Amino acid sequence: MDNPVLKVNDSGLKSELEKMFGKVKALADKFNLAKDENKLLKEKVKELEIALSDSKIEISNKNSDLTVKDKEISEFKNKLLDERKNKISGEDKTQLKSRIRELMLRLDAHLEQKTNNNF
Repeated sequence: MDNPVLKVNDSGLKSELEKMFGKVKALADKFNLAKDENKLLKEKVKELEIALSDSKIEISNKNSDLTVKDKEISEFKNKLLDERKNKISGEDKTQLKSRIRELMLRLDAHLEQKTNNNF
């Protein structure tokens, strides 16, 4: 090293200064590595936050769909219950029952898929 600070007559002092500068350089290198790693970790956290946000939106949309389907099932059930009062034809009753079964199967499939995705 041709550093003017190291131009000292005492060889022991010169040796100690060289060691100190070596340690400072090693610390600076470690600091730079830690800074780079920190930057990468921050980027990863941002990516994970975005993915989490997207997942929350998707879950919210699916919950809305489930609510709509549940409401539709309730409406069909009410129509079937009112059938006694209004004397709905056998054909309409059969269509309502098949529609309710279809919706229930879709709901079950959706809930099973959601359960499988969560695990």
